[in-house]
Amino acid sequence: MFVRSVLSFFSVLAFGVMTSAAFIALMPWISGHVPDSVSALAQRLQFESLTVGLALGLMLGAIGRCNWSDIPRSIVTWFLVREQKFFYYSLIAVCAGVLIFY
Repeated sequence: MFVRSVLSFFSVLAFGVMTSAAFIALMPWISGHVPDSVSALAQRLQFESLTVGLALGLMLGAIGRCNWSDIPRSIVTWFLVREQKFFYYSLIAVCAGVLIFY
């Protein structure tokens, strides 16, 4: 499930990067067919900032789809499932503390 969402994120990111690269590659041809005011804006477009903005936008969209009300319940469930291990780890830490400080 997690791998599927990660691969989905990177596939959409790759599509966006390829689209922006194609747009930047076509920019010289486009600048010859548009008014000067639009071509002045197009000259300042940077591929790196476009890619970072695309990644941040996709990440915000993925975070927005998370159900934030389930996170505390999931954390509590995770601790309750591993309660016995935590008890053993704390018992080991107490015994190690007694051995070190005695």
